[in-house]
Amino acid sequence: MYKTILVPFDGSVLSARALPVAAALARKCGAHLILTLVHDPSAYIPFVPGEVSMPVYDAELVSEHRERDQAALDAALAELATQGVAATGVLLEGTIVEALVEHAQSAGVDLTVMTSHGRSGFERLRLGSVAAAYLTRATAPVYLVRGSGSDAPPELPVGTLLCTLDGSPFAEAILPHAKTFAEAAGLTMALLSVAVPHAIPMAPFGAEALLVDESALVLEESGRLAYLTRMASACPPGTSVHAVTDMSVSHAIIDEVTRTSAGALAMATHGRGGLKRLVLGSVADEVIRHTHTPVLVYRPA
Repeated sequence: MYKTILVPFDGSVLSARALPVAAALARKCGAHLILTLVHDPSAYIPFVPGEVSMPVYDAELVSEHRERDQAALDAALAELATQGVAATGVLLEGTIVEALVEHAQSAGVDLTVMTSHGRSGFERLRLGSVAAAYLTRATAPVYLVRGSGSDAPPELPVGTLLCTLDGSPFAEAILPHAKTFAEAAGLTMALLSVAVPHAIPMAPFGAEALLVDESALVLEESGRLAYLTRMASACPPGTSVHAVTDMSVSHAIIDEVTRTSAGALAMATHGRGGLKRLVLGSVADEVIRHTHTPVLVYRPA
């Protein structure tokens, strides 16, 4: 069960969407919230143009921004106190992601709850994303609440936690964290595996003409179900299993979320960043960007 939950906060409405979820989770399992706001002067210190642009340190401006950040943090803590949630506020200094990761590790947090814009492609690369960058370095699981898609305040998920597996030890690393989250939030678990159809080159028509191997597909699906059944035996009672077939793993996962009305997803991620993420792709990244369902993500070491 969770003892310490980190909530990155910047005073914006977007980041505040993580607070009701974190507060509800803290009340359920008696966890302590650490509300963190990173004061980063480099985000607003002006540069003087010239042959080499130089930052101009304005002590009064820095002090003004720091006081504003502290006031936003104090206001959020006061609101949490009225809800009976034990919380501590920490004003950090430095660049956002680095400061958050360092504090999360030093404080030994069990879970981070934060919002994500859900940007994609070059927009994500150009604008950046604190959540995406944090995922590439976080050593504890992260619960992502989408920052858009509904005007209603986010709440703890209800129903089912859909956990995706592919047969690898890497993907299975999410299981202990999924079990903990399901227990804390009061969810039942469901295990999902996606079988990608095998294809056979049709020699007379060249390598580009492919024919689905139905027998191999049946064998693959039955093998996946047997594997999921074994994994479910170590999960809470009532855990269900389901294997589907699709050429796109990420699309299959999103379709299954819709079909089952799952309250949340749980999956492991490689935590690639920048151009590497853009070129190589990531199932977890695709799912996070294209679903409004909250996602519990863990990056195995």
